[in-house]
Amino acid sequence: MNLFKDFKQVSYQEWLDKINIDLKGKNFTDTLIWKTDEEINVQPFYNSESLKDNISQHFDVTHNNINNEIREQIEITSIKEANHQALNALKGGANSIQFNGMIATPQEMNELLNDIMLDVIAIHFYTPNPEQTLRLFNSYLKANNIDKSKLNGSISFDFLGEVLISGNWIKNESADFKQLYNIQNNASLKTISIRGDYYSNAGASITQELAYTLSHAVEYIDQLTELGLSSEKVINNITFSLGINSNYFFEIAKIRAFRILWQIVTEAYGVKITNTYIHSQTTSYNIAAQDAQTNILRTTTEGMSAILGGCNSLSITPFNFAYENPSDFTLRVARNIQIIIKEEAYLNKVQDISKGSYYIENLTDQLVTKVLNLFKDIENNGGFLANIQNDHIQNNIHLVNSKKEQEYKDGSRSLLGVNIHLNKIETTPSAKINTTNNSDGTITQLEQVNIPQILAQKETTNV
Repeated sequence: MNLFKDFKQVSYQEWLDKINIDLKGKNFTDTLIWKTDEEINVQPFYNSESLKDNISQHFDVTHNNINNEIREQIEITSIKEANHQALNALKGGANSIQFNGMIATPQEMNELLNDIMLDVIAIHFYTPNPEQTLRLFNSYLKANNIDKSKLNGSISFDFLGEVLISGNWIKNESADFKQLYNIQNNASLKTISIRGDYYSNAGASITQELAYTLSHAVEYIDQLTELGLSSEKVINNITFSLGINSNYFFEIAKIRAFRILWQIVTEAYGVKITNTYIHSQTTSYNIAAQDAQTNILRTTTEGMSAILGGCNSLSITPFNFAYENPSDFTLRVARNIQIIIKEEAYLNKVQDISKGSYYIENLTDQLVTKVLNLFKDIENNGGFLANIQNDHIQNNIHLVNSKKEQEYKDGSRSLLGVNIHLNKIETTPSAKINTTNNSDGTITQLEQVNIPQILAQKETTNV
């Protein structure tokens, strides 16, 4: 039997006619089509006709290394404790470490990296003084006779992202860009980080997150090329961090779409990129203190979306993040989610595993089109920095998030264990996620949001 010969292909119109018969007079659009935050009308079915003139067929949406990094995020509050956590993470299955915070002296760098085999893991530093960290790191490599050309990782800080979050530059606009410029020719690791996850954690739509992330990156390219760097040098030093939320298929399509979008943008600068480095971080937007084990379900599906979408590295938020500092146990659970996805689900064995899916390919195409339109609007109105100085970006994200908040409050949008299927028996600890704005800076802060915390405050108010 030849299935392709013996069964004729059913057209989109034939499917539609059959569905309309089954609906018995109900309106197809009102009954079966739903509209997303991205203004995309999601159909109840897709077929091969959905891939007519498919955009992604003209682009490489894979990355060179499908063996993605399992990245542990470590806050440097104590150098000794940070090293201890890093070694535990590596023993527990992580193959990438990111240290967040300041390293002040050669002795601290030595203690921080003690017993860490830099030649077999990826090492990342996210620090408000990347120039100093790079100097200390290069001295460490020289003292330990380590070939820095063979290392993988980054030493970076997103000055633009942090000014949007805090309202303040580290020193001032000129000095911060100058520091970033100074390290470009002295590092073998990547040096420019774009925190797209800040937009998703503020409640942005996917279209907004990707468009603002692109504009964010273009601002760095333009600022640093004005200081004398080539656009190729800047582009090749950029890494992206995208937040991953619970909209499963859209998050898969988001990463695929972003690879296409970044290729379009870089080609406009005359640069052909061979690989776009995308880190994914599961969101803190929906992480709950209520019935916190449900966070494991959320972060598992989010992690799957990131891997299926083709991220280069992934960090899973520990399930107790909303109300206490992560413990060895909750960090282990977060790592094990990735290990199961990688070693038992084998999602790292195929490049662009979602290729050919009518639904995901269609979503990818629609996101590319919508993001480009918004990106062009930002650039035509002065670019990223101008649009955060006049609050345009902050206000637009706030409008989208306000609609989401209201839908969570009235129950038309659901969050398991928070506004549906609540655990009435378990005592809920107080949430600790800090979303307070306290800037005295000239730029309005982009508020970071935690929906479960907001809903818990509403419940308290109603008591």
